[in-house]
Amino acid sequence: MGFELETVKAEQKEALLNLAEFYIYHFSEIKDIDLNEQGRWDFYPVQTYVEAEEKGKHAFFVRVEGKLAGFVLVSKLSDADQIEHSIDEFFIMAKYRGRGLGQAVATEMFDRFPGRWRAFELIGNVSAISFWRRVIDVYTNGKYQETKVNEGGASGYMQKFSTLDKGSVQS
Repeated sequence: MGFELETVKAEQKEALLNLAEFYIYHFSEIKDIDLNEQGRWDFYPVQTYVEAEEKGKHAFFVRVEGKLAGFVLVSKLSDADQIEHSIDEFFIMAKYRGRGLGQAVATEMFDRFPGRWRAFELIGNVSAISFWRRVIDVYTNGKYQETKVNEGGASGYMQKFSTLDKGSVQS
């Protein structure tokens, strides 16, 4: 499936927030998240990725045939594990799932930002765990490390790998 990645601009923040409403809705089944008094989710951290490349944060819309189909938030890290990049949030609209779009978008992200990567999924997010295991396994030819972790107070799974040497497991 053909797609385009488009950097989110400041004037597109509202569109990103609107897409994030669909994304965070999914998490209400996994985490204890409530609506605010305006009937919205308070998920404003997505805005910190817009026009923040100098801080190592990147926000992209995913478009299919010019239509919004999802978004990706990526950050550059400098931590003790020498992980360079993190998939922070990843969302593909339901109508586009199961067609290879998510895998193609993830692959494009990995290729666009070469280096050591991590992905984290909440323990109850079964579809995300399955997706990232499959995508990373295919991308690395099975050369990645997965651990069960507690990230920011949330339990889940973290995969670590390198795009530079797909045969090298990251510890």
